[in-house]
Parts: sequence; structure tokens; C-alpha cells
Amino acid sequence: MTTQLMRYVGLEVLSAIVLASFALVGLLAVFTVLEEVQDFRNQYQFFEALTFVALSLPRLFYETIPFSVLIGGLVGLGGLAARSELLIMRASGISVFRILGFAMVPALAFALLGTLLGEFLLPSAEREARLGRQQARAQTETIAPEFGVWTRDGEAFLYLEAVNNDQITGLEWLVFDDQQSLVLRRTAEGARYIEAQGDGFWEMTQVIETRFVPQGSESEVWKTKRWTTAMTPMSLGSELLVQPERMSVQSLFQKIATLESQALNSEAFRLGFWAKVFQPFVAIGLLVLAASAVFGPLRETSVGMRIFSGLVVGVLFKFVQDLLAPVCLVYGVSPILAILLPVLACAGIGGWQLRRVL
Repeated sequence: MTTQLMRYVGLEVLSAIVLASFALVGLLAVFTVLEEVQDFRNQYQFFEALTFVALSLPRLFYETIPFSVLIGGLVGLGGLAARSELLIMRASGISVFRILGFAMVPALAFALLGTLLGEFLLPSAEREARLGRQQARAQTETIAPEFGVWTRDGEAFLYLEAVNNDQITGLEWLVFDDQQSLVLRRTAEGARYIEAQGDGFWEMTQVIETRFVPQGSESEVWKTKRWTTAMTPMSLGSELLVQPERMSVQSLFQKIATLESQALNSEAFRLGFWAKVFQPFVAIGLLVLAASAVFGPLRETSVGMRIFSGLVVGVLFKFVQDLLAPVCLVYGVSPILAILLPVLACAGIGGWQLRRVL
């Protein structure tokens, strides 16, 4: 009997979550198309905009998972409440928290599916979407910003003028000593990534290296020179095109380790790392809040009112998340706290409300 009830409640909630997800992703996809239409230029026209939106669907799905669970929980459990089925379950001795447990199983499975998608599909799809849009708009194959990009390569500050998949144009390394004096400057006309067994490497062309010594400077010139680094075309493209919260957990972990080894600030990537790790907990926290509303103030309201309430709560939750993120970066608040604080608030309010209806 309990297994049948768990399956019945789970299917009701899961179907509502899936429908909510389709609705949210479809709505955001339409808004994205309308937004892209306003920025047509060069080769970036309607077909390219549709391609961008199609490649953005994994991101839209991943980012709406918590809110799909929230609305799906309100609609799914609300439908059971409207048909008095929740009342019958409680009258038969099944507790509120046990019913919540029935609903948590499909919600957690849905969130974990989204986590896997965000780990393995989202980063590459997002990279291709951004790359295709930028190249079509600029009529160029490069993906570096307009004025190039600065990064770190070991002890050196590295400037890249333009990046095109496995090729880089215009490289410059600057190395300073402890007294902030320039001790080495290296330039290269370009570099091409060479796949090799084991670790690949970059082959630089027209390399000039100048060392500054107390007596003056010493220069060396190479027509070609090997550059061995942990930087690959994939990691470089992802870093330039994909925001931290949309990178894979593995890429974020490697980036954080690299930045910390160079004594650089890694808080933005830590925030993205913990946001991805705690994504399922965000969904569960919102489901608890949804269940408390169904058993409490929204017990006898219409489906439309539940959906509207879910959208309002979702917008407020997103606003708090977006507010805490810069606070974390500016004031040095722990990224874990910035991610979990809204979740704990939702779970706390929901748990308190559920205890009131026991």
C-alpha cells in the first residue's frame, strides 16, 4: 500500500515538474529569441539566432530546475489537495512529512538529472552557442574580447590578442621580480595547439624573448618554439565564453586550484562551483516551501493561483540569490553561505509551516 501511494504521489509531482519545466524553458526560449532579434548584424540573422537558442536550451533547462520543482510541487501536491486525496492520506495515518518524502523522490531525481546535464552537456553547448554568436556578429573567427584578454601562465602575466579554436594570435608574456621590476618579456606572433600522446603543447612562431639584467637587456629569437602549459583550447575557450556557474564542476575545480597556486582571487569560480554542487539542495528547499504552502495557505486555491504564487516566490528567491552573489565577492563572505542561506531560509519557513498543520 505504501509503495503504491509513493508511486502515485511521485508520478503526480513528477508530471507536474516536467510540465512546469517545459513551460518555463519554452517561455524563456521565446524571450531569448525576441532579445536576439533586436541585435541582428553582419552574418548574425534569424537562423543563427535560432541556432543560438537551440544550443542555449541545456542552460535554460538547468537554470530553471529549482523553479520547475517549486511550481511542480505546488501544482502536483495542490491537485491532490483539491481532490481531497491529501486529506484522505492524512486521515489514514500518513504524516505530512511522509507525504513530503513521497514528493521528494521524483524531485530529487529530476534535480540530479539536471546536475548531470549541467556537468556534461551544458558547458560545451554554452561554449558553442556563445562562440557561434560572437563570430557571426563580428564577422571574425576570434573569440577573445575586443581588446584581448589577460591571464596568468605560471609566474608570467600573459596577454592574448585573439583566439580561434586551436590557434592564438598575438601573445605577450611579462614576468616581474619581487620588487615589481620587469625581468622578462616574450612575444610571439602566434601559436597553434598540437595534439600529442599524453600532453599536448602549443607551437609558437616568430618568438622574441628579452631578459632585462642590470647591465641592460639580452634578446633571443626563434622562428618556432614549443610552449608547454596546462592551458588547452577547450579550457581557454570555456574560460573566455562560459560563465563560472555554467562551467563543469571538474573545470571549476581545476581553475580554482590553478588560481590558488598563483595566489589569485578564485571567489567567482568558488561561487560557481558551490552553486553547481548544491543545485539539488536548492530544489529540495523550494519543494519543502511548496509543500508547506499546499498544506497551509494555498490548500483550497486554484491551479492558476498556485502557479502565480510559485512564480512570485521563484522571482524573490532568484533576486536574493543574485543579491548575495556580489556580496560574497565584494565582502569576502563564504560562497557556501551565500548559496545555502536562501535554501535554509526556504526549508526553515517550510518546515515551520508544516509543523503548524500537524
